[in-house]
Amino acid sequence: MNLILNTIGASVDNDMIRALIPNQEVEIIDTSDMKIAHCMGCNQCWLKTPGICAIKDDYECILKKLVQADNLWLVSDTHFGFLDYKGKRMMDRIMPMLNMTIGFRDGWMRHELRYHALNIGLLYKGDAEQSMMEDWCKRTAANIGGHSLGAIALEKNPERIQHPQLSTLNSQLSHLVIINGSPRVAKFSNTDKIIHSFAKGLEEAGITWELHNLSNRKEWNAAREAYLSHERTLIAFPLYVECVPSLMLEFLETLPTARKQPGELSFLLHGGMDEGNEFRLCERFLKGLPAQLGCSYGGTLIHGGSFRIRTAKADVVAKMVAPYVEMGRLFAQKGNFHTPEATKFTGPEQYPWLLRKMVSLLFLKKVNGEFEYFAKDWGCTRPLDDKPYRLQ
Repeated sequence: MNLILNTIGASVDNDMIRALIPNQEVEIIDTSDMKIAHCMGCNQCWLKTPGICAIKDDYECILKKLVQADNLWLVSDTHFGFLDYKGKRMMDRIMPMLNMTIGFRDGWMRHELRYHALNIGLLYKGDAEQSMMEDWCKRTAANIGGHSLGAIALEKNPERIQHPQLSTLNSQLSHLVIINGSPRVAKFSNTDKIIHSFAKGLEEAGITWELHNLSNRKEWNAAREAYLSHERTLIAFPLYVECVPSLMLEFLETLPTARKQPGELSFLLHGGMDEGNEFRLCERFLKGLPAQLGCSYGGTLIHGGSFRIRTAKADVVAKMVAPYVEMGRLFAQKGNFHTPEATKFTGPEQYPWLLRKMVSLLFLKKVNGEFEYFAKDWGCTRPLDDKPYRLQ
């Protein structure tokens, strides 16, 4: 069965959609007027109520249909050459279809499936890059065990505006605006812990900084004002379904596309998996984003292995985030991440075969055991691979 989530609404005719997926069982859900929140990264669907999202809104009925579907098609508008936040929001909420536990599948470190493999396709409007949309479908489908159904433009793509890359700022860094783009509240945010370790390096170099958290919408106005009134901004966030969290995309769509004074945007991107290849699509998106906002690009610092920050003991967490202090010092000196040290910080692009075996047998067994222990501490009474909707 093909489940189609239409985030655009009546501007896309259902007959047009059916014509693109002929001779197949199709169910189309118009989500444009549904009450659907951003995923807030609370991990309850993985560690407290396995398979059940903590957010009680209209997405639960979609989850129940996903369990019965073979193929998922997303109908979305685009912004900045990628999905807009409404389309990305639908995919970020798919997390209950996976388990917290990690293993190797097809040679890559991935979350284990809760139900069955799901194939992913995209029907999109706007000026998105076809190759980026194709790559996103492939990566997203692979992470949920399926294959890509392709990315299909619903209209002749308008000619993309070519935004020239602005030269990197040469002025010395004195103050840095840091925006925490994670949807998880700061108190429980892995990104927040990484930011404070990075900022320690800034402070040691005499650089002042300020922090704004997008998880609190009351801080959005101050974050926009700080971004517009200072030269350098760093946005730190976790990888979410192969790219930027939908909450962060919504914030970015509120920013003006021109500035009255020079500005430079840098990014700190982290995620649960260790291998650098996991981050490359998002990195590609980030490289083109600043020019569309009238800024120069200050580079992206990438590092994986951050899932355990949430579940490990305090002394282990301190060791995990300690390397970011040195990255803060280096950023203070250079003002950006265009350095060999920042490139090396990412780590291996992919684990070789023998190392994958060793990691799977030793390290992942320990990590998955920590998840089990943490879940019990949270009061979880069901196995982490429980399938709550299959029985309904």
